[in-house]
Amino acid sequence: MNSQNPIKLKNENKTAWNSSSSSEDGGIICGKKIYSRGKHQIKIKIDQFPNPEDEENMIGLGVIKTENRENLIENLDLEKTYYFQTDWDGRENGSDKVKLENGEWIQENIYKKYILKKNEIFEIFLDMDQKKISFKLNEKELEGWENLPEKVNLFACLKNLEGKEKNQITII
Repeated sequence: MNSQNPIKLKNENKTAWNSSSSSEDGGIICGKKIYSRGKHQIKIKIDQFPNPEDEENMIGLGVIKTENRENLIENLDLEKTYYFQTDWDGRENGSDKVKLENGEWIQENIYKKYILKKNEIFEIFLDMDQKKISFKLNEKELEGWENLPEKVNLFACLKNLEGKEKNQITII
């Protein structure tokens, strides 16, 4: 983990939160488990997502290509990531599916005006046999991405407004 990374862990590394007091710091955490085959479902409880209207507040949840994991941890480089993010986009509340491939952002605002709330359940579905990822929020199916890399790891990005209550998530 990057020494500058403000993400802290507890609860046997199942709960993560951004401990930074600076709005400039977005923290990233990356799982060690490699997914390369089979179908997997990961449930994440949103413990805290305060101040959803603040533009510095964001949660991103998804996967990264395994070979890019260390670069993500060390340099906060999101290359080869496939994820769902919810934040304030400067105009209105926005939730997007996002990926970064070959330095190009591909962002689709298909979840407009959906902001995560405390106690909601977010799910990641990985089908590594077909190389697909999809998402679900409170049992509502959301789109995802196809053509995932051969091996991926889970990751989360948590960013919050300076001096405000921190974002927190727990794998359940």
